[in-house]
Amino acid sequence: MGALSKKLVQQVLGGIVRNSNGDLLMAFSVNVQSNSNNMTEALPAEFGVKWCSHHELTNFVLELDALIIANMLTKKEANNLKIMQIMDSTINSINDANVCVQHCLREANQVAECLAKLATTSNQAKFFQNFQQLPSIIKSVFLLDKW
Repeated sequence: MGALSKKLVQQVLGGIVRNSNGDLLMAFSVNVQSNSNNMTEALPAEFGVKWCSHHELTNFVLELDALIIANMLTKKEANNLKIMQIMDSTINSINDANVCVQHCLREANQVAECLAKLATTSNQAKFFQNFQQLPSIIKSVFLLDKW
């Protein structure tokens, strides 16, 4: 009996880092190859936490619309073998900071959703360092969310 392999599928990621006033610090929109939905949800969390760590932001809230990933990070245990490496990396970064992990509904995470959709129309990663760089449709969603 041969080993089963799961086909990698093109997935899209989007995320945003804000300061305590809700202003944009960084946003991203990226295409990745992934073999599970959980991995697709875990990758932006890992990227965002590492970005914060790299920029010496050590006191923040990590909001995720993937309840499974939020629970793994809250409990600080990666029980999913497919994404264990990503989760362990994220947990290690969280352990070095004061991070509150929270689950939010997908409807409350529209900026990240729009950023992910942006990746479907582009074959390259996009990073935004300020509000002016955001595409206009994302600017409007960002402002609605901030208000």
